[in-house]
Amino acid sequence: MTGLKPKSKIAFYLERMQARGHDAAQVLEGTGLRADQLDDPHARPSAMQYRRIIHNMLSLTGDPCLGISLGQEFKLSDLGILGYAVMSSPTLQASREIYDRYSDLGERLFVSRNYIANGRWFSEIQDTQQLGDVLRFAIEEFVSQTIELAASLTGRAFPIVELHMTYAQPSDISRHIRRFNCPLYFNQPRNIVVFDINRLQDPIALANEDVFQLCARNCEQLAAKTREGAVLSERICTHLVNNPGHFPTLEEMAVHLKMGARTLRRRLAEENANYQQLVDHTRQDLAIQYLQHTSLTPKEIGFRLGYSSVSNFRRAFKGWTGKTLSDVRGTPT
Repeated sequence: MTGLKPKSKIAFYLERMQARGHDAAQVLEGTGLRADQLDDPHARPSAMQYRRIIHNMLSLTGDPCLGISLGQEFKLSDLGILGYAVMSSPTLQASREIYDRYSDLGERLFVSRNYIANGRWFSEIQDTQQLGDVLRFAIEEFVSQTIELAASLTGRAFPIVELHMTYAQPSDISRHIRRFNCPLYFNQPRNIVVFDINRLQDPIALANEDVFQLCARNCEQLAAKTREGAVLSERICTHLVNNPGHFPTLEEMAVHLKMGARTLRRRLAEENANYQQLVDHTRQDLAIQYLQHTSLTPKEIGFRLGYSSVSNFRRAFKGWTGKTLSDVRGTPT
């Protein structure tokens, strides 16, 4: 099998934009990124770089519904070996489970949490990167892509039951109605997609147990290789960002990473880093993202960052940045 590694999200964007007549330099303008850097598995773009790329694409195309279109253009082959694994799974539920298990092989703009409750299948989208005004693009791309991949796997249409979104209703939702074909709820407290729970047992058209087991082993080997090659401090920061509101102690993080606390300290020291500095840096970055891209109050932001009082959060922020919260709130990135 060729193309084991899933295509990076930015490589996918560059490919689809090139098909629309826009080159890589136009898409990457203002990010500090170059197309020849995208093959580095450890050089993942920041949230700010993603925001700029999405803004560039929206501006170049003049299409406010670009997320819907790009989601529809995503193919199983773009997932590399993970695509083969989900394609050979016995059921849609099994394909979803292996996709979730190895989703870190690719890149995600947010975290989606799947759960079953009251006989319904929910996927809640958690905006861990604080995407701000490009959250609409990311959600519409994700839902459109989910529809496309599920239909490709099962050979039949995959309907959405309900779609709840935190952003305001666009002036024209005709494309949303055509693509999603379900009740749409805007200005909601959370971003939630409701799927038909009965579809979980849909058989996969190309299911093959032998191929599935082979691909699952290849996914595990690729994931292990990725983990081994990753800088430990980057792995820790990624975990902290993807689990908002929870900042584990060094001992708890060591358990998560399956190593002893002394080993964790030693390996971080080899990278000229220490755990508390990583936690503080992540809190600082998240605080700035919350201030600049959400309407959360300082008290709400402090709570999300693990502070029991807003005064403690204010002092910590001033110590990190030398600025007050009001100095940063609304400052353009």
